[in-house]
Amino acid sequence: MNPSPTPTTPLARVHAAAAADLTALVERFGAAVAAHDDGGAGAREPTAVVDRAAIADVARFLRDERGYQLLRSVTAVDYLRVEPRFQVVYHFARIPAAVMAGQAAPPPDDPARLLCVKVPAPGDDPVVPTLTAVYPTANWHERETYDLFGIEFAGHPDLRRILMPADYDGFPLRKDHPLRYEEIAFTFNQEAIYRQKPQAKE
Repeated sequence: MNPSPTPTTPLARVHAAAAADLTALVERFGAAVAAHDDGGAGAREPTAVVDRAAIADVARFLRDERGYQLLRSVTAVDYLRVEPRFQVVYHFARIPAAVMAGQAAPPPDDPARLLCVKVPAPGDDPVVPTLTAVYPTANWHERETYDLFGIEFAGHPDLRRILMPADYDGFPLRKDHPLRYEEIAFTFNQEAIYRQKPQAKE
């Protein structure tokens, strides 16, 4: 059997490298990987759905054995009427050594890599392990996800709201959170609106 041809475009190289990392992740974690998708020839980031008990080990594997130095973001999706209700979504990146050293573009044999990992969490127990010990940037990302979705990160050193007031009731990005709005003040109605606003007290 002939080997696969070397990808020729930068995007194809990025995708092929991340797809290889996804294959290694699936082989390493086996049954802890509930599903995976190689990204459809570059249309999407290669993605794995993993058990929440395995996420810290998966993150450590990506950092230590596959070179993913950066946790780009942590967010979530609320499916509301489906269980598990939530998915916590992690985006990882591997930045080539040449780029880290200041080179404008990576060499063809060492492309950047982007990988997505998703972790389901049930609606009645939306808790996943923190990644702060693996990626320090997880601290802020996890706080935002907690603040907006109400997903808790077990072991987080300072899990509290980061955007909403500390006494805010509920989690604004949950799909069952009531919609709220504030009427816009224009010149014709601003006096009436300002009368209704709570004003700062001296």
